[in-house]
Amino acid sequence: MDVPDISTVRSAFVNSSRSKAASMTPPASWPPPHADELDFVGWVDPKAPRRAYLAVAPVDDDVIAIELRLPSSPPPRRQSMCDLCQTAEAPAGSLLMVAPRAGARGKNGDSVGLYVCADFACSLRARRPLKAHETSVSGLPDTRVEALVERVVGFVERVRA
Repeated sequence: MDVPDISTVRSAFVNSSRSKAASMTPPASWPPPHADELDFVGWVDPKAPRRAYLAVAPVDDDVIAIELRLPSSPPPRRQSMCDLCQTAEAPAGSLLMVAPRAGARGKNGDSVGLYVCADFACSLRARRPLKAHETSVSGLPDTRVEALVERVVGFVERVRA
């Protein structure tokens, strides 16, 4: 993904008000490290730790940004699997993140949630080399990156619907 500039991200929110988008704080290092290996960009707001953001540029589409809410209570001590990269390998685990739906449905409190790696490094995990026991004995290709992109785009579409 070509990481967009912050002003593009601010104008791309589909489920947030303009004032919230304007108050969004980007991470200190923008673009993020390994930007050329990212299928989406996600981060927790350094000044509002219960808010997080996800920006993605689906194929043949403009950048779409989504505001996410993080849990108010500390996450459980057990590891949970990320719904995007489908691993439980994130050092800080996965968190249930909730996105208000776009439009009137979101204003009425309707939301969509999923578990996401707390560090948003799903793209990097999908690109790590497979371990010997994870490789296909039938020789099928590794489709983790393509599947990750499908799940991210599917989540964005559920928020926009």
